[in-house]
Amino acid sequence: MAIFGLLVSSGGRAGELGELLRDTLHHPQIEAAQSLKNAAQAQQDAATGRYLGSVVASSGWHRYEGIRVVGVYVPGQPGLPLTADRIVQTGVNYSLPVDLFGVIAANRERAKQDVSAAELVSQQQALLKLHQSAAAYLTLRALQKQREELGFYRQRVEATILRVRQEVELGKTAGVEARYAESELARLIADEALLKGNLAQTQAELAEASGRESFLPSVGVTPLPAWEDIPFGDTIPARLAQSREGAARAQADEGRRALLPQVSLDANYFRNSGGGDDRDTWAFGGVISLPLGVSQYQQSAAQKHSAQAAVDQARAALRDAERQLVGLRAAYESANADVSALEKEILYREEVVKVQREMQRLGSQTLENLFRHERDLLDAQFRMAQSQARAVVSWSAAQVIAGMPAETYIAKLDTKK
Repeated sequence: MAIFGLLVSSGGRAGELGELLRDTLHHPQIEAAQSLKNAAQAQQDAATGRYLGSVVASSGWHRYEGIRVVGVYVPGQPGLPLTADRIVQTGVNYSLPVDLFGVIAANRERAKQDVSAAELVSQQQALLKLHQSAAAYLTLRALQKQREELGFYRQRVEATILRVRQEVELGKTAGVEARYAESELARLIADEALLKGNLAQTQAELAEASGRESFLPSVGVTPLPAWEDIPFGDTIPARLAQSREGAARAQADEGRRALLPQVSLDANYFRNSGGGDDRDTWAFGGVISLPLGVSQYQQSAAQKHSAQAAVDQARAALRDAERQLVGLRAAYESANADVSALEKEILYREEVVKVQREMQRLGSQTLENLFRHERDLLDAQFRMAQSQARAVVSWSAAQVIAGMPAETYIAKLDTKK
């Protein structure tokens, strides 16, 4: 959880989007991924601990059907052996593996690769949720802009309806013009209802990611971060596949080495109590074992095939990362180009609409043509807002693949406004 503390304590007051993204870092899925990473680290520590051997303490009480020797009787021992039918045995066993053929080393390597994979999954999960919050925020900003432009257009349509109705009453305009203006208003009301639904859906997505309910961002444009190329082999999917490949290879190596003779040293010490006295016993020695079951050999063969599959999956992940980044780069550049083109188109259409309004007021242009030009302007404004959001969302999606650190991701998008 160190990364979260670093982000919270970073200097300067966070902007609106920065605060949302920091809230997102407390999502349960991110915390669950962090816990899984801690579990993988604990597994690695446990694998290392196998070098130290294992100790088992035990204590048992038994009643026998007849008299038994307490402890061990050695022929030639002076005196009578200690006997009883109730015996308590308390002691400790210690076993120390001798890793002659590297079984424990292979197990440690697998655990190490599992830790690496868990760290990448944790980073990926954080970036996925950050991307979800950022995409929802940017979409809400675009929808807010669209609602604002739609509101301006509705005001113009309502003003036109009042003017046309007055002209109809004075006999200057046919009644069909008023009905057409009213139909345009009805269409706008339907557009507003659709926009309201889209806003609610996007707010729900943002609430799931960040925990902010019914959030509406301020109207504005989020600056577009510059695109930075990254080697495809350094992406999270490629590195994750490589870690899993390493874990599968280590597991196969562990299974193969486990088929070789295993050596361990063991010792024990017990106090045997019964018949009103105690006898201490101890032993020290070694064990050599060799698995001869068919299942162990079959399991080793299966692990070898799994390791080969992991190699192929790593190659596939590298290709897929390249495909995704190339596609996102194209979407980023396309959206950025659309923004530049639409800026000019909107300026042009605003001039056209201004002329058409004056022509319609003077009676040299039909209301239908005026509304068509108004709609063209509104459509260009809508596409402008969508393109601005799409460019940043494409950049954000690329960072999920590239594996940008969470604190860097937030800093790139946080405008502190």
